[in-house]
Amino acid sequence: MEPTAVHVAQARRTTATVLRGWSLPDVPAENARLVVSELVTNAITHGSGDVRLRLRHDNHELRIWATDDSTAPARRRRAGVSDHGGRGLHLVERMSLRWGVADSGRTTYAVIPTLTEAPPCRRTTRPSSDPTC
Repeated sequence: MEPTAVHVAQARRTTATVLRGWSLPDVPAENARLVVSELVTNAITHGSGDVRLRLRHDNHELRIWATDDSTAPARRRRAGVSDHGGRGLHLVERMSLRWGVADSGRTTYAVIPTLTEAPPCRRTTRPSSDPTC
């Protein structure tokens, strides 16, 4: 896609359509849409050339790649209280199992967990009447 801001919404809509087709649960799908928005926005804002977006779902993980032609790797910034930007990769980090850069800085990726069930409860104290452990 061309590096224009209008394509962020298009990438988000396309991602939503693909994830519905894969029957991803709502929570990981919403997390993925947010991560796509942030990665594509970063590629448009800080990268160069056309932006390419790729998704792959397997083994309870969704992998997202945003690639542009810049070799300057994405990096987290320290945003000030009044700054309008600089928090995107912090959000990506919080929503992902892991994230990073590849292809000599051209690609930024994130891995989103797609399982929504909590692991079995392990008690570390004596049982109580609380049904949630």
